Amino acid sequence: MSDAPLAAMSRRGRTLKLYLVDGSPSGVITAELGISSVRAAVASRTALPDLIRREEAARTGIYLLVGPDPDLPGRQLVYVGEGDQVKTRLAAHDADESKEFFTRAVLIVSKDENLTKAHGRYLESRIIAAIRGAGRAKLVNGTEPPFKGLPEPEIADMERVLDEIEVLLPVLGFDILRPAGQEAGAAISAVADRDTFFTFTEAGTDAKAREASDEFVVLAGSLAKRQEVPSCGEGLKRRRAQLVADGVLVAVDDTKFLRFAAAAAFDSPSGAAGIVYGGNVNGNRYWKHATTGQSYGDWRKRRIGKEDEA
Repeated sequence: MSDAPLAAMSRRGRTLKLYLVDGSPSGVITAELGISSVRAAVASRTALPDLIRREEAARTGIYLLVGPDPDLPGRQLVYVGEGDQVKTRLAAHDADESKEFFTRAVLIVSKDENLTKAHGRYLESRIIAAIRGAGRAKLVNGTEPPFKGLPEPEIADMERVLDEIEVLLPVLGFDILRPAGQEAGAAISAVADRDTFFTFTEAGTDAKAREASDEFVVLAGSLAKRQEVPSCGEGLKRRRAQLVADGVLVAVDDTKFLRFAAAAAFDSPSGAAGIVYGGNVNGNRYWKHATTGQSYGDWRKRRIGKEDEA
């Protein structure tokens, strides 16, 4: 089985069942899709004892430990594991000084208790590969080879389980499997999406971006300034340095610029503009609509106005 990122789910309605175990959003929450074979349970680290006491934690399953990366604001650290009894592993990690980073934990088990140790190892391997390929979080796990100890029919079953996990995790606040810019792969000439493309050309840059789902994605091939300006804050410098370290921003023959070797997703147009420009800049003003030349901010106002009229 390939270690390629998990396939994108088709756009269709899904029913999601959330249960606040103690009635509080800060306590243990369980989640499952309407007709599903798996259940997820998530808790903050302070509520971890309550999660460990849950019946789900006594089953075979997989788990993720997630917390903020102190070296790069906005990025998360993730550890992925599996166990015959997940609660045993969670308790051990809670006492492990090397796992002090995590602030939330999520476990995923089968509702009908038919996951085996081999299933857990396969799911762990695939999720690690997906997180590594997505580039949205930093894995704490060491290098692990793909697990190939399942027959073909069971691999097919586990891939369906992965499809469900890919839907559940973002809803619970763990959007770490989806590749950055995954929805931005369509060509700029695609008529259906043309209205969401923007350009940034300040200071000789040549960047293209588009809205994709809840993100603003700078497309591969875009050119960013190599030299940062005085307004470039420490957080922005670290983000640019990390993009270079990850091979997303690479040097080009013209030493004044860096090229996006892959699409990169940002929370806002200004966040994307800051990386391209090498300093703080108003993305609403300087990203221009690829067809009309409108600023992104004016384009948004026009779009919202049309929706209000509808």
